[in-house]
Amino acid sequence: MLTALWLVPALGGIAVGLAPRWASRWLGLGVALVALAVAVAMAIGFDPSHQGWQYSVDKPWISQYGIRYHMGVDGLSLWLLLLNAFLTVVALLSAWRISRARGFFALMLLLEATMAGVFLAADLLLFYVFWEAMLIPSFFLLWLWGEGDKARAAAIKFVLYTLVGSLLMLVGVIGEYVFAGGAEHGFDLAAFAAHPPSPTLQFGLFFLFGMAFAIKVPLFPFHSWLPDAYAAAPAPMLVTFAGVMGKTGAYAMLRILLPLFPHPIGWWNWNGVVPVLAVIAIAWGAIMAITRPDMKDLVAWSSVSHMGFIVVGIFAFNQQGQQGAVLQMVNHGLIIPALFLLVAWIAARTGTRDRSILKDLAPKMPIMAGLFLVVTLAALGLPGLNSFVGEFTTLLGAWQFSPWLAVVGAVGLLLAPVYMLRLFQGIMYVGRGPQGAPAGGSTVRTDIATSELLLMTPLILLMFLLGLYPYLLTHAMDALGYALSVPWK
Repeated sequence: MLTALWLVPALGGIAVGLAPRWASRWLGLGVALVALAVAVAMAIGFDPSHQGWQYSVDKPWISQYGIRYHMGVDGLSLWLLLLNAFLTVVALLSAWRISRARGFFALMLLLEATMAGVFLAADLLLFYVFWEAMLIPSFFLLWLWGEGDKARAAAIKFVLYTLVGSLLMLVGVIGEYVFAGGAEHGFDLAAFAAHPPSPTLQFGLFFLFGMAFAIKVPLFPFHSWLPDAYAAAPAPMLVTFAGVMGKTGAYAMLRILLPLFPHPIGWWNWNGVVPVLAVIAIAWGAIMAITRPDMKDLVAWSSVSHMGFIVVGIFAFNQQGQQGAVLQMVNHGLIIPALFLLVAWIAARTGTRDRSILKDLAPKMPIMAGLFLVVTLAALGLPGLNSFVGEFTTLLGAWQFSPWLAVVGAVGLLLAPVYMLRLFQGIMYVGRGPQGAPAGGSTVRTDIATSELLLMTPLILLMFLLGLYPYLLTHAMDALGYALSVPWK
């Protein structure tokens, strides 16, 4: 089953690339639905009381160096695998009319396969292979389907940032292998966690791995690729690019960084530095979102802020903070694709993404306005919607770790209603365009299409479901593949 989670979309992506144009869309959607069915079956059979990997696959791969094809799923990766499979279906449906659909669908399936491999790998070198493989479909999607004059520059910038982090991580993988006993333990993550190197070595290895993961999240000050890439990426790509890929960096912090290097003691303790960078990301992303006139840029910068909040929860080093972080990974993975899709649909109807010249759209598209309101309230953490529980739990964990960290993080969160409500109210009702500026909604005659409404409905329902019943996610989070070296329970 675990092999099917990545192999089905991988082989399906190749098949779609070779299929006739008329069949490529339906074949791609069928492959994505099969992968989603496998993920749902895995979740149904998952045992929350079981400690250790479930559905584990452990076969020799390169025996000379102790490298194994070792995969497993636990309470940390379960929901991210489901999110990946679900959002790929949403992305393909939203891209039904995209140009050169055959290539787009094929690359999106390959992207799904590589991200699934990251969440499944229990061998460090296998993790690295999938981590690097994510770059290939992402680059070509940005390069070939990017929007605007700077799309290709954004693709190159994304590749350069990612490659720098990946090369540093490769050095870290080799170093961890050598210092942990070589072929005796191979690259097994559980063996590495049980035999950590000396604190001095951990200090250097933490930096090498941490840089790669910080770039992928992205964490301040390694975030500058994200606004450019998100501005260039088409909305269907952003469904998984923003909804899942950033979570691979946060997931790797919980899966690899903290368990393998619990005590990176040195002249500077990284465990104290990362939370500071995270709260800076929260505040900086929110401030930049407030200043952005482009709706897509605003949503992109809001993602920087919210991902910083997830990192705060991870480095709270307690159950509340880290469970809140996992909750927020899933919550953010539902909210950010919905925002990007709504912004794209509004821009398609009005001909602009500039919120300063849009106003009074709600009377002309009331259903779109209602959906936008729900997603806006979810993004700012309204009780009853999915973000509230994750934010509250994360702040609770952060307070236990350091009250000032929780206070600064909360101040950053207070800015979320400012930019989100200004966005919604400005384009749907009030508008603050300059005198004589066109009323962006004056020529709009169509509300949301039936197909778009059907696409948005499951996202909205999940926001309510997880907001009212978060236990659906949290009950499985204690079933871990190997014991974290930081307090989880």
